[in-house]
Amino acid sequence: MSHPSPAGVVVPTSRGGLVIGICAAMILFDGYDLIVFGNVIPSLIAEPGWQVTPAIAGRIASLTLVGMLIGALVAGTLSDRLGRRSVVIISLAWFSLTMAACAVAPDPRVFEIARIIGGLGLGALFPTVTALVIEVAPERRKALAYSFTLFGYLAGGIVAGILALALIPTLGWRSLFWAGALPILLVPVAMKFLPESPAWLAAKSAPASLKASRKSAMSSISALFKDGFARNTILAWGVQFCSLLLVFGMVNWLPTIMISMGYNLQSALFFAVTLNVGAAVGSLIGARLADKGLTKKVTAVLFIVGCLSVAALSFGPPTAVMFALVALAGAGTLGTQILVNVFVSSIYPAHMRGTGLGWALGIGRLGAIVGPLIGGAILGAGMPAQWNFYIFALVAALGMLLVLPIAVQVRANNATNNVDAVRS
Repeated sequence: MSHPSPAGVVVPTSRGGLVIGICAAMILFDGYDLIVFGNVIPSLIAEPGWQVTPAIAGRIASLTLVGMLIGALVAGTLSDRLGRRSVVIISLAWFSLTMAACAVAPDPRVFEIARIIGGLGLGALFPTVTALVIEVAPERRKALAYSFTLFGYLAGGIVAGILALALIPTLGWRSLFWAGALPILLVPVAMKFLPESPAWLAAKSAPASLKASRKSAMSSISALFKDGFARNTILAWGVQFCSLLLVFGMVNWLPTIMISMGYNLQSALFFAVTLNVGAAVGSLIGARLADKGLTKKVTAVLFIVGCLSVAALSFGPPTAVMFALVALAGAGTLGTQILVNVFVSSIYPAHMRGTGLGWALGIGRLGAIVGPLIGGAILGAGMPAQWNFYIFALVAALGMLLVLPIAVQVRANNATNNVDAVRS
């Protein structure tokens, strides 16, 4: 069997499955890399001689995300110019090596620099893999295929939590970063089996007049504000800002917040695992509904779930209820982010999708930078940890309000893109 890509290129279904599998494996390590830092913050604060405070930990997390912002902005445009495959492979090797550098860091300064540099590779990988998967997946299964790939991201978070529980008490926090360097082994696999995006190849082989037009569009982000894209672009940036603030605020600070609320380290790390499990279940259910044409409603509902569950955590209910609320919060934060990426990528045609999604994720990284800073500022000032939950709940409500005006525009643009694909 085969299916047509968005650009009209036929892709064997088996090959598409292989690509999705490889991308899921890469994203697993990407998710591990991002979430492992939140799991080691309590250990870094306790590290003898390092003198890491909550404010310093928040700064390290935020500066890592600055690197991710730069990586996302640069990689989106480069992947539209040079292809998805080469950018993916370089990014994978890049952040693997910096994880090893974190493992051997002699002091917090070297550790911080390694995290910032590693952020460049992390930021570059995510939007490029997103574009590749969406362009290879069957038209009617894009959300599900993308969610399966991003399940690797959530699985990476679960693995990070489980390894933290198993390794920190015996081998220390450095062992988690040695484990994070293992994706370097995936580089030769990706070089051998990962193909170039058929949609990107089709765009490169388009007629000269169309190619010139697309090359001009790729040369500047101004194309994102032309031909009816401006409104969606601005709204998409706002949605990504809210969604990524929620994600990185929660994943970086949840264990530390739970410790400040009276739980021990083991319980706090279990909460981190629960957050990712809830995100995995929520995103898979949401993806099935989204593939039935309910993307707008599902994304908005998940934002509402995130808002209500995070707000409820501030009341400190019994432990069993806390675990249930954390699972719902995972669906409403990390799970929402997965559908948001599908949502945003559908706004743009193939020849500018990498740029569009890369810039949306890049601008959204400003929210990701703010999230860890909020946690560090609140805990560093000695304020009740519950204030984090109040702020995150308000951000989730704002994200829901920004999603609503995008959907009609997306459907209209998708209809236009389908017509253009048939004509080409």
